[in-house]
Amino acid sequence: MKILVAAALMLSAANAHAQASASDYPSCDLKGQRALKGDMGGSITDPRQAHVSVRANILEADLGNARIARHLTQATADSLYDRVEAARAGADRHTKRQGFLSAGEVASYDRELDAVAMQLCRHVAAPVQDATGSVGDYLQHRAASLNSRIDRAVRKRSLTRREAAKLHRAVGQVQTEAGHLQTVDGTIGRPDADRMNQRLTDVERVLTHQP
Repeated sequence: MKILVAAALMLSAANAHAQASASDYPSCDLKGQRALKGDMGGSITDPRQAHVSVRANILEADLGNARIARHLTQATADSLYDRVEAARAGADRHTKRQGFLSAGEVASYDRELDAVAMQLCRHVAAPVQDATGSVGDYLQHRAASLNSRIDRAVRKRSLTRREAAKLHRAVGQVQTEAGHLQTVDGTIGRPDADRMNQRLTDVERVLTHQP
């Protein structure tokens, strides 16, 4: 009987911890995320496109934080990040081609972002024990993706070369620091990883004209 009570208490504590962990990630609030409204400006010309963009920003930041906390393997983090980027690119492509994003299209992108968010939140509730790859790998992957997006924005003339140079410089500083810490210390501590991930998120917000 004592064993059963102890087990029940341990299970209750584990569930409470899982809920607290998930609540730290805004993407886990699917209802709230579906109600988000983004700001238009630059390459963001449609309210529904702005919604997809700001939701993608939040989800990518949460993926970065989950990877840093080692809730995700490197491969899983990269795969989910690429799915978010594909949704963002699809919304941008549809908006550019037809001048707007339809209700059906935004619903489709919301479903894809919901699927990514639910997978993320399952990992947050049950941290990966055999996480492979380093935090530095994730930061370098995210930085490379941002650099490619900056270059595309210049080609589309939604970003000036001076603005692009500033963003590239910010991303490059993260790449250099992450590489240095990984080489010298063999790892990147949580405070440094959080700070660098936030700097990449700041670049992303400038790039997508979101506050």
